[in-house]
Amino acid sequence: MRRFALALGLLALSLLIGPPVWAQEAVGHVERQKGAASRVVAAGANDLAQGSQVFIGDEIRTGPDARLLIRFDDESALTLGENARLSIDEFVYVKNGGSRQALAIAQGVFRFATGQIGKLRPSDIAFTTPVAAVGIRGTVFLGGELTVGMPPGQPHYGFQVSEGAIEVISPVGSVVLDEPGEGTFLPLTRVAAPTPVRQWTEAEAAEAEAALAF
Repeated sequence: MRRFALALGLLALSLLIGPPVWAQEAVGHVERQKGAASRVVAAGANDLAQGSQVFIGDEIRTGPDARLLIRFDDESALTLGENARLSIDEFVYVKNGGSRQALAIAQGVFRFATGQIGKLRPSDIAFTTPVAAVGIRGTVFLGGELTVGMPPGQPHYGFQVSEGAIEVISPVGSVVLDEPGEGTFLPLTRVAAPTPVRQWTEAEAAEAEAALAF
């Protein structure tokens, strides 16, 4: 009877304290925000504000005309434009090794700057988009759905590097962007190799930057 009472007491205490720490693991916070944004989990959606924490397993969404800057615990930074969707699939930051960061962009324009994980071992970052995976080499780059850069009326996706280097990898081809301002494009409606690497025009770069400007 005494053991049963003790077990009941421990159960009651655990309910008061809340779920175990591992149930919700914060991996970063909202550093800057404009407009509406939310984090979506199995239990529903929670509005985000400047200073809000983000967690492994979150799907981050932004609304019309919104902007969002997430700062992760390794100092990497992800900026999202309007109507964007991002999944935080994995994040482990261990200063002496064993780190891992996995992010998946489903929609919208973004900019990503690597932090300590990318500096220590870029291969520990997995970054995916609807058209290609991105091989990180310690860098700052942007990407997303754009309207200029390919023939008018053809929905397409673009990538541009501003620092470091990335490899844009589709199922049928890949290219390396390793000079500031270089970019490539891929159609959204079919599987294709990235277009040949070249410096983006002023109009192409301006469209992407405007989509991310606060």
